Amino acid sequence: MRPTARGRVAARSVPIAVLALLTALAGWLPSAAAAADGTDGKSQAWSVQPTDKGSGAARRLAFQLDAPPGAVIRDSVRISNLSTEPISFQVYGADAYNTPRDGGLAYRQAGEAQHDVGAWVQLRTNAMVIPERRAADIPFTVTVPEDATPGTHTGGVIALDNALRGAGTTDSGVDVSIQRAIAVRLELTVSGPRTPGLSVTGVRLDQTPGGAPFEAGRATVQYTVTNTGNTPVQGKAAIEVTGLFGHTVATRTRSLPLILPGQHTELTLDAGRSPPVDLLTAKVTVTGTGAPATTARVHRLALSWPTLASVAVAAALLAVGLSQLRRRRRTLALEHA
Repeated sequence: MRPTARGRVAARSVPIAVLALLTALAGWLPSAAAAADGTDGKSQAWSVQPTDKGSGAARRLAFQLDAPPGAVIRDSVRISNLSTEPISFQVYGADAYNTPRDGGLAYRQAGEAQHDVGAWVQLRTNAMVIPERRAADIPFTVTVPEDATPGTHTGGVIALDNALRGAGTTDSGVDVSIQRAIAVRLELTVSGPRTPGLSVTGVRLDQTPGGAPFEAGRATVQYTVTNTGNTPVQGKAAIEVTGLFGHTVATRTRSLPLILPGQHTELTLDAGRSPPVDLLTAKVTVTGTGAPATTARVHRLALSWPTLASVAVAAALLAVGLSQLRRRRRTLALEHA
């Protein structure tokens, strides 16, 4: 099965265990499910989704809630054991966050401190064993603090399979086990004004020079995007690299991941070919729905050592040639004196 979001890795025991978070994000999949083969060859398949609200109600793909500060919301999550053996689960609420390097959406583990909506979720039970081919609905409440900030708070209700499933042996001979979890996304919008905003900082321009004299190099632009507002924003980044006299070296446009309020992520983009020697300027402009555009830039002297070495050798040869020419002229002048 293809995971629906980036996994998280954590050491649990020896042999090594990998914690894989498979998430169901709003509108992406009709349900979230995980499957693994146990050591006895049986399949441990299970799913997690919001409990149906009754006949005639639309099927929910995620928890999308609205409430004022101080409100208490009641809901329920359904865990279905689709396998042929009982499965023991740990169930908890978790904050969502953007991964630092690529902006992927992830959820905090059960042992981590939850500071936002993950801490507001209280389940009737945090542990249960579901028999084979059975499902269980777990009620929970979301208690919104009186001082909760307006805007969207994103987290998830997570079911973690307590068992470590064998995943094989690595090339180095280490046994690897897998522990799987599924998160159903929870978006709680607290009443109040919405203020979307993005900022871009920390722009860095790196150049990998070509291997031969006067060969073009490759330019890479890194930058950090921060959500400065109170609602998730997905936008675009326009990157322009120019040379000393304003000539365009490269232009790129890329979509940004969904960035949660207060979160930031560092992104990298290959800007393509760059001159072997030049004074480069990289400008990054970030825009998002409802958010004003923001721009940051950086300057970088691009140097290709093979090119500089060739220029230095040529200059040295020219200097030697000119010196010999001047010496010859002085000699001819003395002979004709």
